[in-house]
Amino acid sequence: MLSPRYCLVASLLLIHFLGFSQSKYKLLVDSARLYTKSGKYQDAINLLFKAKALKGIDKNYSERINMHLGNNYESLSKIDSSIFYYGEAIKFCESKKDYPALSFLFSRLGNIELSFTKRYPTAISYFKKQLYFDKILKDSTYLFDNLNNIGLSFKSLNKLDSALFYFNKVTQDPSKFNNSKNTALLFTADIYSLKKNYNSALANYKQAIKGLALAKDSIGLYAAYANIGDCLMQQNKFDESIENLRKAEKYLSPYITDANKAVLYHNFAYVYGQQQQFDKAYYFKNLENITKDKINTESIGNAIAEMGAKYELRQKQDSLFINKQKLVLANVKTSQKERNFVILLIASIAIIIFIFSIYRIRQLRYKNTLQQKQAEQNALNLMHQYQLSESELKSIRSQMNPHFIFNVLNSIESYIMENDKRTASRLIQKFAALSRLILENSTKSLVTADKEWKALMLYTELEAMRYAGAFTYAFEVDENIQLKTTYLPPMLIQPLIENAILHGLIQSDKKDGHLSVNIKKIENGICITVADNGVGLNHKEKPSRFADIKEQSLGLASIKERIKMINKQYNDCASFTLQSGADSKGAIAVLCLPVFEEQELRGRLSLDG
Repeated sequence: MLSPRYCLVASLLLIHFLGFSQSKYKLLVDSARLYTKSGKYQDAINLLFKAKALKGIDKNYSERINMHLGNNYESLSKIDSSIFYYGEAIKFCESKKDYPALSFLFSRLGNIELSFTKRYPTAISYFKKQLYFDKILKDSTYLFDNLNNIGLSFKSLNKLDSALFYFNKVTQDPSKFNNSKNTALLFTADIYSLKKNYNSALANYKQAIKGLALAKDSIGLYAAYANIGDCLMQQNKFDESIENLRKAEKYLSPYITDANKAVLYHNFAYVYGQQQQFDKAYYFKNLENITKDKINTESIGNAIAEMGAKYELRQKQDSLFINKQKLVLANVKTSQKERNFVILLIASIAIIIFIFSIYRIRQLRYKNTLQQKQAEQNALNLMHQYQLSESELKSIRSQMNPHFIFNVLNSIESYIMENDKRTASRLIQKFAALSRLILENSTKSLVTADKEWKALMLYTELEAMRYAGAFTYAFEVDENIQLKTTYLPPMLIQPLIENAILHGLIQSDKKDGHLSVNIKKIENGICITVADNGVGLNHKEKPSRFADIKEQSLGLASIKERIKMINKQYNDCASFTLQSGADSKGAIAVLCLPVFEEQELRGRLSLDG
């Protein structure tokens, strides 16, 4: 018989062995979860990809890992990657009928579409799918939050009655699980405020305050008092408005977003201005401008991070596609060798079989040739997309010209030093509006012409202000063109206007300098013409403080590169010409483009993921 001592040693060795034989996949996923909890999202992603590489190797592998990847990418604000992996997780969970996971996934996708991409109809679709699974699960806790999210999506679409319908479902439900009632009351009051039904709005805000005070919800109390102040301000009840705005100010904390703070400071400045308390109005206006500058800085950083994420995701997807194509070609070649061996073996037995085999080989070779050509064409299309993406990035950098930004800021400083606060304020507002439009447009490969047209007009107006009205300008639109339904590649026209101003009008000694920009419809597309009456193309520029701008300009080269890429996909439908004006005075730039249909946003030129 074995002694108890030997049994104990054997038991310890068995436990030790089982501990070390634990699934490597599970260890990696558990470690990634710890990184996620500590906020180290990139480290978590790296471990998850190592775990993903164990597919087909570790029996514990599960496609549910895509849900963790999507969650970490969302925490890093890499939205395209997050949407992609959430979508992969949904495919798996639908096959397993995992309703709790599906409810979570559609909730996250809905919040992304609502808060980041602003595709509100898509957000509503996701939230309604979540609502379906919440009802199956009888999950009352998340049901009310979901109804509020659907209402917010309709509010963003300006469908106020539909939004009110969903908010009322929450406010009127007496369920003990309804922890979202106070929030729904705030949203209901916001709807009435937008409808200018201020009495109903104030009643709902006050009812919400009672519940929020009991719950000690400082963020909700801030929103309630701030919005009451806004309602009273809209009714010109400035004393009461100030009283509520001050109550809101008491609840300011790091958890209040900068956008909400900017609105509060704006309302303070407006009300104090109406009360002739200009020192306080000026103080809060400065706070508003500082907060908006911070928001703009963060927006630029977020836009750059988002573009990097899109580029990273596209690289991974394209690499996967190319590897698949290589695998297909390798399999085809292997199959061909095997068939040739079989054919030679059969040929030695019978001539009839040999003849049939030769015929079969020819068919296969023809099919292999077609597959190889298709693979080469796919690789060429991918290269075109990379080149177009790089061209657009160059265009963004050329439009956000550092010299232009520096000069505008110098002009603002000059106006402030000269105590011309009104002009400085106008210049800041227009510069902020232009920066916002550029950031919005730069995330898309095609934008509506009205947004691009507005950005061009703002840029021209800023240049005119900066050069103290050294030239006049005019923008004209063909009556046959609807800007809201016409699409243009962003940041393609601005370098032409910059060229006309800096190297044409500003170099001229004329006092009647004029810039003309017009867009008209042609048979197979649209043409944009930028004309000036400056020094012309043959003029030798005098050495000046603007010389360095000309040498570093990438605008015209970027235009030609993007025209070349568009023509590769649209059969030479785009063109660009630059010629002298009448009597060699001035210059005329003509840019002709094909008609971009709305579906192109999801087609070959769409690089938004």
